[in-house]
This record gives sequence, C-alpha cells and structure tokens, in this order.
Amino acid sequence: MLVDYHVHVQGHNDREYSYEELSKFVKRAEERGLTEIGLADHDRYWEKIDLEVVRQVARHFPGVIIRVGLEVGYVPGKEEIIRRKFAKFPLDYVIGSIHEINGWYFDHPAYIAEYTYWDPDELYECYFSLVEKAVKSGLFDIVGHLDLIKIFNVRPRKPVLDFMPSLLKEIKNNGLVVEVNVNGLNKPVKEIYPEKCILEKCFQKGIPVTLSSDAHKSEDIGKGVKMGVELLREVGYKKIAGFERRKIYFKKLG
Repeated sequence: MLVDYHVHVQGHNDREYSYEELSKFVKRAEERGLTEIGLADHDRYWEKIDLEVVRQVARHFPGVIIRVGLEVGYVPGKEEIIRRKFAKFPLDYVIGSIHEINGWYFDHPAYIAEYTYWDPDELYECYFSLVEKAVKSGLFDIVGHLDLIKIFNVRPRKPVLDFMPSLLKEIKNNGLVVEVNVNGLNKPVKEIYPEKCILEKCFQKGIPVTLSSDAHKSEDIGKGVKMGVELLREVGYKKIAGFERRKIYFKKLG
C-alpha cells in the first residue's frame, strides 16, 4: 500500500473545496501510484470541508481510497475547544501537530528571526514537551511531523533523542501513529520528519507509522513519498497504518 495521509485540499484557505479542485489531487495521486490518500486540511478551515464533494470524487476515482481527516494545531489549555470542534464530524483520523510555541509560529519563514532569542537546547526541550502534551491529550490518532522544530536547520547541542526520554513511550502507550512526512526535504533542513534515529527508536518500540507529503497543492500530492518508503524499509518497517472512522488498520508497506 502506498499512501499519503497529509493532504491540504484548501491549502492555506486559498481555494474552494470543489469537485474540480479535489479531482486534481486524486488524479495526481492516481498517476503517482497512490492507493489511499488522507485529506487533512488545517482545522481552522474545517467548516468548508464538503463530504458530498468527497463522495462524488470517490465515485469517479474508484482506484483510490479517500479518507477524511484534519490536521489540528495543538495548544495547551484548548483541549475542550479542540474536542468539541470535531466531536460530531465523521472523521477517519486526526493529526496532532505543534506549529506554535507561546504564540510564536516557529515554522513560518516570516518569524525565523525569533530563533536567535532561544538557546537551541532549551528550544528543543520546550518543543518536545508540547508534543508530549499533545500525545497525552487523547485527542489525536497521528503525530504530525514529529521533529518539525528542525525545519530551519537549527540543531541542539545534545542528541535529539535526549529531548524525548518519555515521549516515544507515551506515543506507544496512547496508541498513536507517527507520520513520516517527506515535506522536510523541501524545507531548509532538507530532511524527512522525523529523522532516521528517531524512526529507529519508533521501530524498536513497535510504534506504527504512516506516510505523507504534506501537499498544499495538487501537483505535490505523493511527491517524495517513495523516499519515505525507502527510509522505512531501511529502518525495518514492513507495514503501514491507515484509518477508517478513527480505527487503525495495517497493510503491506509500499
């Protein structure tokens, strides 16, 4: 199974959720050999998701399984708001991601200067503590781009695994899946999220994985996902996770 579980049909709210737009994504997915895709728009645009459009496109492209999810930006203290937001929405899965630290959108190029105010080790400590809170919240099925904090190639002095002494255990205990997100290859860091040493620990602990491109445009869906497959095979993975109505299942990797 070759999947892409992190696809933003609406991008950054720069297009409509239409049959024509979604068809572009699914057609490109088909061309790239994907058997299953997950539509995971940012949660702030969730009200524009049109499930009837999804059903229409699914009928037109029977060779590609389409799942509907959300990528939710986790902020401590807003758990109930997040829970209510998608409690009645028929989602297949929810990705939990950290995109901000105390209101600082650290992954946005416009705010890169703020990195200079941080000690790298303290920054990594803070970031991974937020990831762990997200994992323990019980809100999510997938951990999005686990080590996104490296996006601009700011690295800590200590080994990255030193910043997650209990994080991977919590991911395992809470039944979450780690996303292997190849979009890091398109960023200044030029590296898949998460890096190989983290994936190796995930494999050792029996943590399941899924694949994503984090595409915000139709031409990018599935782009680089086969590189993610190669990395997972190097680590030892043979199965990939999928979701239907918040229930996990597994198929043979790529």
